[in-house]
Formats: sequence, C-alpha cells, structure tokens
Amino acid sequence: MELFPFDNMRPVQKQMISDITQAINDGKHIIAHAPTGLGKTAAALSPALAYAIENGKNILFLTPKHTQHHNVVETLRKIKEKYKINVNVVDFIGKVWMCLVPGVQSLTSGDFAEFCREMKKEERCVFYNKVRKTTNLTKDAEKLVKALTAESPLNVEDVCSVCGKCEMCPYEIACELGKGAKVIIADYYHIFHPSVRKSFLNKTNKELDDCIIIVDEAQNLPERIREVLSSTVSTFSVDRAVAEARKFEYLEIANQLTEIHNILIDLSEQRFDEKKETTITREDFQKRVVDATGIDFETLAGEFLVAGEKIRTENKKSFVGSIGNFMQFWVEEGDGYVRILREKYWKDKRIIQLNFRCLDPAKASKEVFDSCHSAILMSGTLTPTRMYRDLLGMEEKRTVCHEYENPFPKANKLSIIVPDTTTKYTRRNEAEFEKIAKWCGDVVNAVPGNVAVFFPSYWLRDQVLKKFERLSSKSIFLERQGLSKKERLDMLNEFKSFSNTGAVFLGAAAGSFSEGIDLPGKFLNAVVVVGVPLESPDLETQSLIEYYEKLFGAGWDYGYIFPAMNKVVQACGRTIRSESDRGVIVLIDERFTWKNYFKCLPLDWKVVVTKEPVKRIVDFFKNA
Repeated sequence: MELFPFDNMRPVQKQMISDITQAINDGKHIIAHAPTGLGKTAAALSPALAYAIENGKNILFLTPKHTQHHNVVETLRKIKEKYKINVNVVDFIGKVWMCLVPGVQSLTSGDFAEFCREMKKEERCVFYNKVRKTTNLTKDAEKLVKALTAESPLNVEDVCSVCGKCEMCPYEIACELGKGAKVIIADYYHIFHPSVRKSFLNKTNKELDDCIIIVDEAQNLPERIREVLSSTVSTFSVDRAVAEARKFEYLEIANQLTEIHNILIDLSEQRFDEKKETTITREDFQKRVVDATGIDFETLAGEFLVAGEKIRTENKKSFVGSIGNFMQFWVEEGDGYVRILREKYWKDKRIIQLNFRCLDPAKASKEVFDSCHSAILMSGTLTPTRMYRDLLGMEEKRTVCHEYENPFPKANKLSIIVPDTTTKYTRRNEAEFEKIAKWCGDVVNAVPGNVAVFFPSYWLRDQVLKKFERLSSKSIFLERQGLSKKERLDMLNEFKSFSNTGAVFLGAAAGSFSEGIDLPGKFLNAVVVVGVPLESPDLETQSLIEYYEKLFGAGWDYGYIFPAMNKVVQACGRTIRSESDRGVIVLIDERFTWKNYFKCLPLDWKVVVTKEPVKRIVDFFKNA
C-alpha cells in the first residue's frame, strides 16, 4: 500500500521512504538526519501509516512544539482525501493548555496535575462531570465523540473550540477519541514522562508494543527528557512555601520548611568557593533535614505532598506541595544524576538553589524504545546520528542510522567562515567586540533584504550591539527574553514587512527565534552566527562531560561540542526553506575552522573560509 500524499516525490524522499519501510518491516528503529525541505513528515507518515493499517498497529507522532502539530494534521488530511480512506486521528497538547478552567495556564505542570485530580475526585469540575459519570461517558459526550470522529482529522484547537461550546473537558473527549484513533499526535511529555505515559496510554487504550513512534525535531529529545527528570528548589520557593503554610495554618510544616531554608543557607556558607556552586551528596542533604526536623526524609516529603493537595483545593497551586515533589526526586539512587548547590541573583536578591539534575535521558527513553514496535527519529540537525542512539539508550543492533542529502540546488546557498575573530571567553574585550561588529556590519550591509544574526548569549549580543548600531544601514530588531507567543509572532511579522528595504534581527543561538520559525523566500536572505554557543563550563556541564566520557568515551563531543554546533546548524536552517530560496550563511569565529568544530558542519554546505566575505556575497546575489 502506498499512501504518499503528493503527486511528485523527490529521489531523496523516495530513498527515505524505502529505508523507513524496511526498518518498520524489520521491527527496527531509524535515526534520520533529513535536511529542511526534504519533506520529512510525509516521508515518515506514508510508510508508517500503510504498515499500521495493514498490521493493526498505531502511530504516535511526537513533536516538541504546538505549531508543528498543524503540519501533521494537514498531511493526514491530504492522505485521507487522495486515497479515500478513513484515518481516525486525535491531536493532543499539554493537558493544562486544553483545560477550560480559567486561570490554570499559569500553574506549573505538577500543580495543575494535582489540582485537576482533586477537582475530579471531589466532582467539582463541571467540564469533566459533563463528560463522565464515574468512568462511563454521558450520552451527550458519546454524541460529541461520534460527531468529532466523523470529521477527523482535526487540530486540537478545533476540538477545544467545540468542547468549549458544549462545556465539556477537551482532554477527556480527546482521550475518548484516542481509543479509536489510528494516529495520535502528541508532545514528547505524553510518552517520555514515565508516570504521564502510563496514564496517557491507559486512557487512550494503547500499548507501546503496538505503536510506531515518530519523533520530529528529535535533536531536542535528550535535553527535554533530562528536564522532565530534573527538579529544583530554592530559598525563594521555600520562603513562599513557609508563607503559604502559615496562611493555611500548617504551623508545624512552616517550622520544618524554615529549617530547610536554614540548611540551604548554611550549606552555601560552608561549601561555596569563588565559583558560588558546589556538588552536594544525596545523603548529606537528607541527613541535615532529618537532624533538623526529627522526621524521616521520605515521611516528611509525604506530609508536604498531602498538605499541598489540600491547599490546591482552595488555591489551585501549592509551594508546599512543590517542595514535597522535589524531595521525591532527591531520594533517587544510582548514577546519571548530579546534585548542585548554586547561588543566583534575581532583582538583586541573592537566592540559593538546590538542583537535582538528570544527566542520562536513557533513564526514561530506553524503556520506550525497547517496548515499541518501531521508532523513527528525524530532524534536519540530527548529526552525528550515533550520538542520539547512544544518549537515548537505543539498542545498537536494532537501530539503523541514515544521513540524507539536502534536496535543494547547492548553487542556491553560499556558506562562509570568517576566521578573523572569536567570542572565546579569554579573548572577550572591547577590541574584539569592535572587530565582530565591523564584520557583522560589512556582511549585513552587503546582503540585499533581511538578515538574522545570532550570538552565543544576549549579554554578548548587547556588547557587540553598542558598536554595531552605528555600522548597520538596516533597521534593527532585538529579540527579548520572555516574549509571549503573540509578541514573538508580531515581531516576526513586522520583520518580514522589511523584506524589500531590509532589516537585521539580532538574537541568541539558543533563543526562540533560532529554531522553529519559518522565513521562506524573500523574508530572510542571510543568517550570521557569531561565535560557538557553548554551554557555560559550570558543574552541570562538567558532570555531563564526565558522565558521557565514562559511558561512551565521548565526553567532550557529546556533552559540549556537538550540542553547541547543532544550535549553529539549527539557526542557519532559517534561511533556505524551499527549492527556490537563495541565501547566505556566515559563521564568524576562528574556532569554526578548528577540526573538532568544522567536522560538525554538513558536508553539503561546501564551506568557504575567507577574510573577504563581502565580495563573495555581492557576487552571489549579483549572479542570482
């Protein structure tokens, strides 16, 4: 069965479909580095769906961002229309974003989960009550599920809109749709959070061994899993918990939390050196808490959790409960974790953080990949593929790795390294910033139309900006941290409006604009990346390097260099989005010519190292 949704298939797309078909037939996993524009979604869905229909399997299509769900739904609609087949599809986003209760979007995922559970348990959620009586669907809910199934595939926004009019819980309706769905579109969190996965699969009546998992933008997966398996507490959050406990008259708990606050302060005074961070053992913190409170550590965590549940019935969220959640993380034993005490400042106020950080994403992902029928991991920045296989705990003999060529004409892209400066920490000074600004100004002014420039950090961007402003002939847009979704979209649209006269966007390589935005055609003619966006060499980064060296013998590559260079390649991918696009990539830093960094750049870039970038850029656009 062939279910390719479009009339024309590129040769490289055909090869990817063939490789995916073989992997699924063999019950294997495939890691596919597939450049932007290849048509990854269609290339993965068409063979996976064909196999699922013929063999009674299901598809879990996982993405890291809400906006990417639309492309999947649209592809499935095209398949349905072209082949006249009924494919039941359900689209999920985070449960909190599907909830109709006002004000819950400000809650943390943990607080919302507890709030939701208590509301259902006490039968106080009117939206849930309209969907279920005990575990059975109401008659109105049955009718709605039947009507939505007939219109499948729908975006999650469509389902939420219909449910809002009927005052029914969108998540519960989606779960019911999921029981009959051949394809479930969801976030990483639904499958790679251990406790969420168990509940999610149960509510949608799915078994992992009957599922083909497709992971889009898979370069994000290791870091996302590490975040899910990590937790942080601070003197700030403990202070809020103390105030909350007193407000709700949990006076003994308030005293116990005060002791924990004092322990954090004492540890910082005893252990900090000039770096203001230190590792802490699991036993050290636990013993101090037990000695100060006279209560077993896990028992105390349970008391905080119970108090938190009661507080949430009135307050939706609970700082006391959050401290209890952190303590549950803290008791985890074994390798693959690091515990770090760190000093931070917020609005000039000193804060002591205690961090429980997961180093090993395989602690959550290995079970998933061992259990599922087959998995397809794909991205335009998934190199080296073996690194992702190793980090995610995917069985070597069951995993095939492929790197596909860029389908676009090579003549449409000019890739340049300017090796005349660096953002290396030991070389950061005013003279170097002046030199960087000069190179950026020359490049930006030579490119007709819009240019995006990405820096390792906002701080470094701002140092260069002071000197760049007087050199740029284009209007300047500055990315700001903490922008809302609407603010980001408004800025993007305004930037696009300058495509005829030209503007320059200055952001960070790890910011929200360096990944996931689409600026095809005339909207972006060049991307400049200044410096290598390496992580700070703090204790967590050092621990990652040491842990990956111990496991794979590749600590510096897996824990430091490859992740930084993937950010570079991801940012550069904003410029060439279709076969007709032409664009320039400029990397400004001498380290890009060093072997350890240069080897991470895609071979099809055909990079030119030059100190005369302006001439090459002018000639490139002149010969368009």
